[in-house]
Amino acid sequence: MNNIFKKQLILSVLIVTVLFTSCEKVIDLKLNNTEPKLVIEAILIDLDVKHIVSITKTVNFDASNDKVPVSNAIVAIKEENGPTIVYTEQTPGNYISSKYKAIPGKKYTMSVIVNGQTYVATSIMPLAVPIKSLSQIELSAFGETRKIVQVNYNDPAGIANFYYNRVFINNLKKERYYVESDRFNDGREVKNNIFIDEPNLVTGDKVKVQLLTIDANVYKYLFSITQITGNGGPPTTPANPESNFNNGALGFFSASSFTVDSLVIK
Repeated sequence: MNNIFKKQLILSVLIVTVLFTSCEKVIDLKLNNTEPKLVIEAILIDLDVKHIVSITKTVNFDASNDKVPVSNAIVAIKEENGPTIVYTEQTPGNYISSKYKAIPGKKYTMSVIVNGQTYVATSIMPLAVPIKSLSQIELSAFGETRKIVQVNYNDPAGIANFYYNRVFINNLKKERYYVESDRFNDGREVKNNIFIDEPNLVTGDKVKVQLLTIDANVYKYLFSITQITGNGGPPTTPANPESNFNNGALGFFSASSFTVDSLVIK
């Protein structure tokens, strides 16, 4: 992306940020020279598949970005009025379940025990919101044109809905959280633009989008991440986002239903 286009995008983001500064709150905590914290990331979906939990420890903010895997944890998920699913460690820091299909509307509780300390998070799985289609559009600014993927769906009316778009380019997952809420789109047809760069999309790229419905607590956590990293606008002061795990753990547990679609860039 050239500098002119970047400046135009930054200006647009600054305007949006000023308009919506009061919409969400980011909890700022200094990370330099703090003791390592546990980071648990887990998504449970409504497909009969094996589910994965990642457990790592943080390092000082000014240190290497490498994650430190945590082994020998005890990991389980309990379905409301249903079974308990136990995970086993597959590789250092990565735990996998047997095949299991979660059910929309059910409450799920994840427990993780590390060195005798228990960390718990709960999540209620929302109903899926189907993707109607993915579209390719082009946006131009100052002589540069970018290819953009648009996710089209109908937001259910009268319900607070929160979304996380997991994006894959040529089968590689983008390490970015594309999250949104229906605060200004309740009950409307939504055409959500997914901005992908580094590198920009080019002809022949295969794009896959999983539209996950998430609960409010998970949305707040992921939104905080986008603010800290600058993906949702100019970056904020480095912060510990508010996790739905207790006992000081970072990360999130999300019971998420989802739909998926893909297209090839022309």
